[in-house]
Amino acid sequence: MTPQAPESPIHRLLALHRLAVAAALACGSLLAACGGGGSDDRGNAVTPMSQSDATADAANASSTGSDTASALDTLVDTTAALAPVLAATAAASPAERAQAESARPETSPAPPTISGTVACPGGGSATMSVSGTLEFLRNGLLDAGEAYKVTYAQCSGGAGLARLDGSVEMDVVAADHASAPSSVSVNLAATHLVLTLPAGNATLDGTATLARAVSTSDGTTIVTSHVTVPSATLATAFNARTGSFTLSDLDATRTVTSVGGAITASRYAGHHTLSGTAWGRTFSMNVATTGNVDYDASGALVSGAWTVVRPHATVATTVANGLVVITADDGNDGTIDHTWTFPAAQLAASAG
Repeated sequence: MTPQAPESPIHRLLALHRLAVAAALACGSLLAACGGGGSDDRGNAVTPMSQSDATADAANASSTGSDTASALDTLVDTTAALAPVLAATAAASPAERAQAESARPETSPAPPTISGTVACPGGGSATMSVSGTLEFLRNGLLDAGEAYKVTYAQCSGGAGLARLDGSVEMDVVAADHASAPSSVSVNLAATHLVLTLPAGNATLDGTATLARAVSTSDGTTIVTSHVTVPSATLATAFNARTGSFTLSDLDATRTVTSVGGAITASRYAGHHTLSGTAWGRTFSMNVATTGNVDYDASGALVSGAWTVVRPHATVATTVANGLVVITADDGNDGTIDHTWTFPAAQLAASAG
């Protein structure tokens, strides 16, 4: 059943505050016995999950997965957009000239390479080096067998919503530009890759794979990317707070819809394991979405559901119609011990 909206967010927050004060007065130092309590699978009492901790877990669980997928998507988008610029302007390397001038391929021990620094559409620059085969190197496309080394410096795409800094190595494993939809698969290694968004930034170090399909019809382009990250570190700075995470076992699909080159919506679905420190708290959790989590053109959360499983608590989050509903099961015993409802903006403000 969809929760009924309160008269106003202020009334709801005041009611939650009065309830918290009343509970604290009633419980005193015996807080662990209030709010439904809970026990683990051995019957041991566990500390109840607080609303602030549950909200922080829900926010970080959602943002770390989607932000990582977004960073990798942006990386491939930006590199693909800059490839034809480099191909048109870069000077041939000695290896490329040698292969072009020689009728005997064996005289070129190294693959041909083109390199240079190019301007990014929304500002900044990228210093690129691309090696591959002479036949495809200058066609401006990501082709199988090509290897890219790129260092970004405040590099933004045409929309200007996301900016890249840092370095990446990208090997193109497969590519099909003739079929509909077109497709490309790459292996990635990121070194201090910083994705800056309007709300803050995330810094990624690690390896990943990305396989995507691109279809266009009547001016609408849909890009579907399957992302995997075996292990990576992720440092975030959002809402004047910082977090340091280890991200592993990320397996996710991100779909981006654009009209006339402008993003109109995106969605994310997947799972990952997250451990680290944020809000001065150390934690470890498994995160999984329930279906798709949807975002608007600016990247703001619109709707979706996901679950966080910690060693001694399960936190389930649902977002719809501008409201967030979070439930907490203390002790993972299958019993809901807490339910909180509040405006979606409050969830976004808890990340970091």
